[in-house]
Amino acid sequence: MNKLINDICLKAIINKARVARLATVDSEGKPHLVPVVFAYDGEHYYIPIDKKTKQKPSEPEKLKRVKNIQTNPNIALLVDEYNEDWTKLYFVMVKGRALLISNKKGEREDELLLLEKAHKLLSEKYHHYQKIGIGEYVIMIYPQKIITWKNEGFND
Repeated sequence: MNKLINDICLKAIINKARVARLATVDSEGKPHLVPVVFAYDGEHYYIPIDKKTKQKPSEPEKLKRVKNIQTNPNIALLVDEYNEDWTKLYFVMVKGRALLISNKKGEREDELLLLEKAHKLLSEKYHHYQKIGIGEYVIMIYPQKIITWKNEGFND
């Protein structure tokens, strides 16, 4: 029997998850998928453009996912769990719109507050960020639709 995940279970899954996959689409309609770390504040998802990127940290706009979001803000974020015991399989897919927020001078004050909140949440969830730094940019996702699935009762 397949079941949807209830709200309490959903929050636990999101808070426990260490990695997700971010799907974006480029200007030609070609998909792009990358593993990401993330934090959730109960309303938005935050994905850092951190200082360990392959590009210069001062040039996040050169990252494919960032270019795609600037062209087409529609995204999907997938959080899932694989287990050899297939009764424990589940996924949460968040469909929404993404926005790049930064601490560049001239940005709106509300963006700076959101960025500060994102940095706090990400540092609490991922202790590595206390050493390497999160960076000046964060992708913020506004969820529009959440699709959940959990496998219960599967037998070999």
